[in-house]
Amino acid sequence: MSVMTDPAVVAGLSILGIPSLPDVDVLNEHIRELDTAAAYHRRLVIDGGHAYQLAGVNDGPATDALRTFVTGHEGTLPQAGDLAARLTTTADGLRVSRDTIEWIAGLLAGVAVAAGAAVLAAPQLLPRLVSMARRFVSMLRTILNSVGRIFRQLLKTPRARRIETAADRLHDKWRANYRLREGDKPRIKVTTDEAWIRRHGTDRVDIAASRNRDLPTDLQKENVDSATSALRIVENSRKRGVDTGTEDFMETASSDVHVEWLKRNGEWAPKEQKVPYSELSEFEKEKDREVVRVILGL
Repeated sequence: MSVMTDPAVVAGLSILGIPSLPDVDVLNEHIRELDTAAAYHRRLVIDGGHAYQLAGVNDGPATDALRTFVTGHEGTLPQAGDLAARLTTTADGLRVSRDTIEWIAGLLAGVAVAAGAAVLAAPQLLPRLVSMARRFVSMLRTILNSVGRIFRQLLKTPRARRIETAADRLHDKWRANYRLREGDKPRIKVTTDEAWIRRHGTDRVDIAASRNRDLPTDLQKENVDSATSALRIVENSRKRGVDTGTEDFMETASSDVHVEWLKRNGEWAPKEQKVPYSELSEFEKEKDREVVRVILGL
């Protein structure tokens, strides 16, 4: 953003009361490093695949172990490929953020130059220019916050992303059922998430009108906890060789989901939900089954 170092722009920003802007060269450095790391991990996947093909011509326990360790669901090659994809996605996100920052900075530079001229020729325009500059700075803050979110996504493991996706789907299904019953009626909850309150200027949230990932952290918690416990139940069953496609599994897993739900919510749960799974109504059982279905559908 060399334009922001122009003396006329610097003087105008001072008149507007705008502090110095972030240097996008830092973002450029991050983008280069991410691209390099992504290319390295893609080469690992390609080279590892060739090595596996050579070793896989043999049969036996050693080859089976190699297949599990290298190409299995949690093997090194899938993990390397996943990391390469995440690195590339992060770099692309940073490129978009950088370009947007530079665009907003150009607009702000124009306002700064105008402010310098207004001091001498039309001081009555300064309040309007200050208002415009503040809007642009607010836009910059929003973009910079998105950079933080982009990096947080990079750090999420495949398992964490599966849980996040499952939590989103659970909330979407709840919202769809709520709309069938209540139409467009708001469902207001109060949050204690201070960061969310600062961003939105209120502690009240219409959860029926919000995606799960847009909710405050405290109001996401039950969806995330449900997804986490159900994923653990399904994973443990698969490790034991259980066929997760049967009706018996669905009922057993749903019962386990209900047990975990009671551990989290038993203190306030209604009387009809405090009973064992086998004694629940079909309506209540279906809620637990739906959680299992979401996990199986990932």
